[in-house]
Amino acid sequence: MRPSRWLTSVIAAVTAAVTLAAVPPPPAGEAAPNRFEQQKIEAQALDAFKRILGLWREEVYFELYDQGMEASKARITRENFAQRMVQLEWLPQGEPNPRYLSADYRFRTMAYVKVRMLYRNKFNPSQQFNKDQTFLLLQENGTWRIDLVDLIRSPYGS
Repeated sequence: MRPSRWLTSVIAAVTAAVTLAAVPPPPAGEAAPNRFEQQKIEAQALDAFKRILGLWREEVYFELYDQGMEASKARITRENFAQRMVQLEWLPQGEPNPRYLSADYRFRTMAYVKVRMLYRNKFNPSQQFNKDQTFLLLQENGTWRIDLVDLIRSPYGS
């Protein structure tokens, strides 16, 4: 059963607010990164996203859980996450097209990855669809992390 668009919008807004509340402000007096540092941060976020996407495609859900933000791990257990991912009908297919893959730097520890995802149906591989999406990545303890609940919702949300 698909939730209504309104409910999906409300859930997405609440999730974004909770996630952003967990983002620490940059240290006082720290200079903004220059263009080259910003490009390096974006490249690191993209590499992390590709690694996360690879785990998802391979259906390695316990390892994928380890790539989650602390705030999302507090909301869902490893077992519940894996079970819900197994129940999804759709999986990402192949590598994302570089033309539709970009990182949008916000802070040294925060970036949005924009991607056009190709999903295929697990049970009927001839069923596929493309979807433009944006994923928030936060750097926690030196590693880029993703919101696990966003991954569960991603094939279905608008």
